[in-house]
Amino acid sequence: MIFKPYPSGSQDESQSYGNCSECKQKRTAVAWCKNCDIAFFKENFCRWTSGNSKIDEFIRHTQLNASENMDYLECIEFDQFDLVENINKQGAFISIYSAIWMEGPRWSVDEEAEVWNRKGPIKVVLKRLDNSQNMSQEFINQLFRYYKCLQNGALADCFGITKDPTSCYMFVLRYYKNENLYSYLDESIGVLCWRDIIDMLRSISTGLNVIHEHNLVHGHLHGGNVLVESKANSIDAKISDTGLHGPVNKQISSKHIYGVIPFVAPEVFD
Repeated sequence: MIFKPYPSGSQDESQSYGNCSECKQKRTAVAWCKNCDIAFFKENFCRWTSGNSKIDEFIRHTQLNASENMDYLECIEFDQFDLVENINKQGAFISIYSAIWMEGPRWSVDEEAEVWNRKGPIKVVLKRLDNSQNMSQEFINQLFRYYKCLQNGALADCFGITKDPTSCYMFVLRYYKNENLYSYLDESIGVLCWRDIIDMLRSISTGLNVIHEHNLVHGHLHGGNVLVESKANSIDAKISDTGLHGPVNKQISSKHIYGVIPFVAPEVFD
């Protein structure tokens, strides 16, 4: 049996979304005018800062190159989060927290007004980049290379970046109620129907297709980096942590292998 990935683009380029009521130009996605929405971002550049000019530049880059709603990252104030809790999961370079984002992402479309409204509060995951007070230029460069994989409908949703009270930076991601693939398999005691297996394989292959279309590799793909959410008639499985590997505050050496070797992509090895 051959599994074909779903189309990696979240919007059909041949589909018409009408014209913007403001500038009369064609919209590139649902309730999204590239000219007007990017102009809105530019007007607000002076109203926020992450506290790090390099990260500000990175966030602005994602906004200036957005082609649809949620195709960008935000700078989110830490006081926007409530009930921040360490969930006792830690990687080599990250610590993981859960929280409630009071405003929430711009997920709800007002078709009459042609705008996207925030839909909060929602539960999110905060991935804290340990020792990120002095983020290296190498890590910033890595973020620029991978950012289209951080916010893509075929991969785990990443909403933006915040800074905690210790001045460490955190990526704000969607919360998946079944956590990762390991947790889901433990809960199901390894008993899965074929529909669920096919759903997960198709979702994972679609995510990998997106990464490879950008001439990139995940580098450290394993069950802990596949997030799972059980829905009424399907299983949603999304690859996460794309581009978030390696030390944050040191030079990322091409001669050093980061992660657990059995899960490191062969392309990473010399």
